[in-house]
Amino acid sequence: NEWALVASRRTALTRTNWPDVDDVVALNADAEVMRYLDHGRPMTAAQVLAEEMPRLMAHNGRADRLGSWVARDRGTGNFLGWFMITPVDEPLRNVELAYRLRRKAWGRGYDIEGMLCMIEIARAAHVSTVIATMMAVDVVSRRLMEKAGLHLVQTLVSETTGPTAAAASGEVEYALDLTMGARLPA
Repeated sequence: NEWALVASRRTALTRTNWPDVDDVVALNADAEVMRYLDHGRPMTAAQVLAEEMPRLMAHNGRADRLGSWVARDRGTGNFLGWFMITPVDEPLRNVELAYRLRRKAWGRGYDIEGMLCMIEIARAAHVSTVIATMMAVDVVSRRLMEKAGLHLVQTLVSETTGPTAAAASGEVEYALDLTMGARLPA
């Protein structure tokens, strides 16, 4: 299938599509998964149908493979989550990296495998910079960004006054320059 990738021996990636909706609904309904997203509120099934799935599938037709990919365990076929590498500007120079994994997949290396695959897609698309933005208090995601080769470039002051302490702490932006012969960590 032209829309399938192998991220590693353990992970298969396919374009996010409507058959994935039940898995995406379950993922976004998990309060712990959504802890640092959308003010810590899980998404309803209606929100996933109306907003999340169209957002995840928005770039499916791109020949450069930028967009959203569902991750599944190659051995079991179990849904792990999704990874996304999307254009930030036109003409294309910068892309944004994002991901969301089920709790069962946390701490097992799927996160870094998927991120490195997204970075390779960005490299093949000849972009200049991969960026990622997250809550400043999300230390696990921040460590993973650094492990994938991204570096902290700025702290963004949050203008929101969300219900969580995380919203009040602001966001951080990480970046990886792909123009200077930068290479991914081994």
